[in-house]
Amino acid sequence: MEYLTVKQVAKLWNISERRIINLIKENRIPGAFKNGMCWNIPKNTHKPVDKRDSLLRMIEDKKIVVIAGINSDIGIELSKILIKAGYRIIGIYQQGSKISNELQKEDILLKEVDYFDREFLLKTTKEIKEDIFGFVFMEIYFHLEDTFNFDYEQFEKSYQVNVFAANLLTRELVKKMNYNSSIVIVNSIEAYRGSFGASAYASSQAAKVNLVQTFANIFTEMYGIRINSVMAGWIGGVMENDNTFNKAKDSIPMKRLGHPEEIADDIFLMLTRHKYTNGSSLISDGGYLSMDSQSRTEDLDSGKFYKILDKYFSETKKNSKMWIISTMMENEWNEDPSERKFIESNFDAAERGVKIKRIFIFDKEKAPLYKENSYIKRYLKSNKITTNFVDLKEVKEKKPDLLNIINNGWIGIDEYALLVDLPSDGTSRGYVTMNKLEIQKAKKCFEELEQMEMPLKNIF
Repeated sequence: MEYLTVKQVAKLWNISERRIINLIKENRIPGAFKNGMCWNIPKNTHKPVDKRDSLLRMIEDKKIVVIAGINSDIGIELSKILIKAGYRIIGIYQQGSKISNELQKEDILLKEVDYFDREFLLKTTKEIKEDIFGFVFMEIYFHLEDTFNFDYEQFEKSYQVNVFAANLLTRELVKKMNYNSSIVIVNSIEAYRGSFGASAYASSQAAKVNLVQTFANIFTEMYGIRINSVMAGWIGGVMENDNTFNKAKDSIPMKRLGHPEEIADDIFLMLTRHKYTNGSSLISDGGYLSMDSQSRTEDLDSGKFYKILDKYFSETKKNSKMWIISTMMENEWNEDPSERKFIESNFDAAERGVKIKRIFIFDKEKAPLYKENSYIKRYLKSNKITTNFVDLKEVKEKKPDLLNIINNGWIGIDEYALLVDLPSDGTSRGYVTMNKLEIQKAKKCFEELEQMEMPLKNIF
């Protein structure tokens, strides 16, 4: 690395040598070090803007904001807000990504990058010569995982974009910032709750929360900047019609998905206002995290659901209690290989000492339809699995409110997990929840059904 003397830098920056020394003592010239009686200053160091006149300069000039991930719905909306407020934008996007016509504007300079190439990112930051008022990182890499066939390469890619790129761009671009500048890292509430099907995404978001706090410790004192994050919840847009997103509405107190422009507005306020907020996270999720109605997986297809069923049945320990409601008689008791394996896991668990009680719920008049079913016969012969019956008509007459809890049936394991059946609609088969409220509601329902039960063999 090449170094300059204080005298050379003073001439280059057109300020006094005394001012250079003061900047060094204020830790505002990174990499400067004393060699004997002289200071050595890295040649490529960006000139810090004097906080005494930075406000005047920002009034006279159009301030520049760099947005990484500008081609997202939120990035497009943020660009509109910034341009209307008089800012210029340098927009960064991944190679090959689709760019909206809304970003083809005079005040937006677009730069294509490869987030997986460190040298490419470094080169891009060096091309930015201007003083930067703000930096927003909102690029994300999301991959839905298969727990049983885990893709480690995809896990690493998620960290390359979500964490490594965020770290590199922040550390390089902050050198071009000054007092009153601001950085906002857009994050996800998955950082706080985790994700059943996207551990890489959720854990990388958690890493960014810590990065923001760390950067606030380091760079605020060094450059005078502020850095915060906006934690976005379930946001509509390109995935507005996604079934999982729509089902999430029930878990949001505001009963709707967020709009990209709402998150963009939060980012703008954090970027330009909140002058004494630093190292913090603004949660913008419609109240989602305050609800206790999740703690569950996404809706799972048959393959994943049966794998999880098999895992729970094979790992549940002796003397644990399984309390099971079965309602989908026509669909459930068939010759499907996954169903056969699941039935076997029931009996294997019972042999290990797991205490299983199963309540079948159907119309009593339909008993002849199931009498010859081989699985039913096997349950009836078992002396280690308790199999009882409740007449669906009786439930409708005496306890109709239970029907909304019973739905398509479920498997309770002690009081820590509930494996819930969903209608066989070709897209999902069930989900797993560890939500205490949902489990307690199902357990109470089971106990009320026990008051109406009779041995299954009695109706055959």
